[in-house]
Amino acid sequence: MQTDIRNLQITEQDLERVTGREITRLFIGSVYRISLLNNPKYLVPFLTSEAIALFLIAIFSLPISILLFQSLGKSIDTRQEQIGFAIFVFLLMLILFAGWNFVAWIRAKKMSCLSHLLDEVDKYNQVIAAVDLCDRLKSVGNQSANLNHREDILQALELTRDSLICGLTTEKILREHRRFLSGHRELFHNIEQNLIALKSLDVQNQADQYSSLLNDALVIGMNVQTEMLKLQTREVV
Repeated sequence: MQTDIRNLQITEQDLERVTGREITRLFIGSVYRISLLNNPKYLVPFLTSEAIALFLIAIFSLPISILLFQSLGKSIDTRQEQIGFAIFVFLLMLILFAGWNFVAWIRAKKMSCLSHLLDEVDKYNQVIAAVDLCDRLKSVGNQSANLNHREDILQALELTRDSLICGLTTEKILREHRRFLSGHRELFHNIEQNLIALKSLDVQNQADQYSSLLNDALVIGMNVQTEMLKLQTREVV
């Protein structure tokens, strides 16, 4: 990967530094990335995580149930008492599992803006990967992969990266300091100015790799602005 493209990447280290959270494919810290839960690609990891949680809750439920039965003076010597005990453990396990998921859902909803911004970061890094692929193909003599207006694309990506970092920084500030909205208007302004600059780049109705990548950068920039407007409206209300 060429240095100019490598420097435009947004790495996991960058995300953790800007957001203050450990970021993985499915989690923001210990919170689900709610925007990914509707994606079939992440169904198996999600169900695996849920199965692990259920298993741990089941282990936790058993000693609690034994202590409760002992405190109530009940035994589990007969078959009927054992069946009743098993039903009690099962119901307690379901209640705790449902409660855990309810709390997890509430926490995930509070992080929905960050989750959507991380989705845009993923799309942005995919554009970076596409530019790098074109560079690699060109370096081995494949002229069909020649990327026209490469400098314009790098400019667009730089603007998009700045908007994403501004968006992530704004979300972190408002998450940690809910009343500091008015003091950070410049971050919203930077995102707006970057979007204006992106729109000013002339595509000239070209049906080539340049126009496609530039359009991808523009869509990401617009999505960032949309998320910031939602966040701004929610904080004002």
